[in-house]
This record gives sequence, structure tokens and C-alpha cells, in this order.
Amino acid sequence: MKKKKWILLTPLVILLLAFCLEEAKPYEIFSSTVESSPNLTENEITLVVHSLLPIDTDELAKEFIENHMLLNGGRPNQYFELELYRTSLHYKLGKIYDTILCNEKGERVSEVQF
Repeated sequence: MKKKKWILLTPLVILLLAFCLEEAKPYEIFSSTVESSPNLTENEITLVVHSLLPIDTDELAKEFIENHMLLNGGRPNQYFELELYRTSLHYKLGKIYDTILCNEKGERVSEVQF
């Protein structure tokens, strides 16, 4: 009887451990492209979020863009296209979670304004 319990519990524990390890990772930038002109800078960034839980995309975008502006600020009229993937497996399979277009303040916009 005890052996059957262990056979049932072992896969559950392994799945729980894998889930916890994935959730513990911070987001990763897998690719980044910057296109600039005298009055506009467009940043296309692919992020892997490492989360299977629901994601607050607005909060994630704002946090990411604040960090990006601290490190790489100083360009005119910046816009960000963030392509989000949940895990690196989703990235490898090409399953996009969401695509967000934001301005340099981290606010969602519907189109780039010159």
C-alpha cells in the first residue's frame, strides 16, 4: 500500500518542483532590435516571463520599461513592442502570450505617433 502512495506522489512532487523552479526565474530578454531615426526610436523586444500563473501585462511592461530607461535612456520618442512568452518552451514552439506596444512611460498605446 505504501509503495502505491509513493508511485502516485512522486510525479506530483516532481511537477510541483518544476513549477516552482519556473516561477522563481525572473524574466529574460531573448532578442532585442532597435531602429532609430532623428525623431523616433522603436525597440522590438522578445521577453520570456517564466510564469504559468496569470500575468499583469501592464505592470510587467511598466517595470521592464522603467528598468530599460534607466540603463538605455536618452533616445528621442521611444516606443517599445514587447513580445511576451510564458516559458522558454513556449518561445521554442512559437506560442506568443501577448504583444504590447508601449511608450517610454510604460503606458500602452495603439499606434506609434511621430
